[in-house]
Amino acid sequence: MAGRDAGGAVRVLTARWVFPVGEGKSGGSGLLKYVPGLLLLCLIAAPALFLQHQITVSGKTVVSGVAIAIVLGILIRNLIGLPAACKAGTTFAVKRLLRVGIALMGAQLGLAQVLRTGGRSVLIVAICIVLAILVVRGISMRMGMSDRLGTLIGVGTSICGVSAIVATAPAIEAREEETSLAVATITVFGLLAVLLYPFLGHLLGLSDVFFGTWAGTAVNDTSQVVATGLIYSQRAGEVATVVKLTRNLFMAPVIVLLSSVYLARAREQGAAAGRRGMSWRNAVPGFVLGFVGLAVLNSLGVVPPAILDLLKTASGFLIVVALAGVGLETNLAALRAIGLRPFYAGLCAATFMAVISFSLIRLFGIG
Repeated sequence: MAGRDAGGAVRVLTARWVFPVGEGKSGGSGLLKYVPGLLLLCLIAAPALFLQHQITVSGKTVVSGVAIAIVLGILIRNLIGLPAACKAGTTFAVKRLLRVGIALMGAQLGLAQVLRTGGRSVLIVAICIVLAILVVRGISMRMGMSDRLGTLIGVGTSICGVSAIVATAPAIEAREEETSLAVATITVFGLLAVLLYPFLGHLLGLSDVFFGTWAGTAVNDTSQVVATGLIYSQRAGEVATVVKLTRNLFMAPVIVLLSSVYLARAREQGAAAGRRGMSWRNAVPGFVLGFVGLAVLNSLGVVPPAILDLLKTASGFLIVVALAGVGLETNLAALRAIGLRPFYAGLCAATFMAVISFSLIRLFGIG
């Protein structure tokens, strides 16, 4: 009975924190239901961006608007609460507008720069993915957790957080409770990374390229990677985004491989019937193509400078708006629902990824 209660608590955490679509409905219809939440996010993003440009040292920005927006969002959610009418809009921002903002960021970069940055990180990303899945899965099982839960935490840590977990779960026949625990664990440590990585980066005196590669390789979810990189610097944010999108491309082959392994195991046990298939729609993120497409157009010089400036401004604003939504979706009181064993497994996973990726970046001389 206690196990069922714990599972229920984690499902509530997942619904209310990570997948807020299920957290009640505002009762609106069409586009109007998004208006209250988007207005609230704009009211957070506008002062955050204003303060970013006002707080300077020797003419240089020292506080990121992204960091201010996330903190304001967390404070509002946990001190005041998120009105039901705003939930649809904040969810839309986190799930859709962030991807649009990331895609538009491609207009700030050239294709050669994208390929060079992504190409240098491919081997590091591949090594980290393999090691993380094997090591985290082993640690999780030694802690008495299921094979599938350990695999989900490993996949979420090594590839792209929640998206990878949700896409992998059907392929390995994970139970709902295992998926919820993995999602909650990964989200917690991704948010902690947003706070800790920029501090550590400045403490260690890392270059923008080194830090961006580190954040793009080691931080979990796409939104958290973008936030971490941009809090450090604009250049670090661009590098982190390219590396993270490169990392996202590994999701499809990894899911296919894991699905094959678990299918072969199920056949040996005579339990292969009734398997659910993987979702290629989730495994291949469409916004990656938009990012690369705009980088190609920028490289060809077919986009007027005025339009490029407009796209750059729109990208920055949309990303701050969406990440304010991440803050609004962060329910600190829900941390208690995760449980100690998944928490320790997540801690081991996050620490392992931070150390191994940092060491590999240093070894390969990036940045």
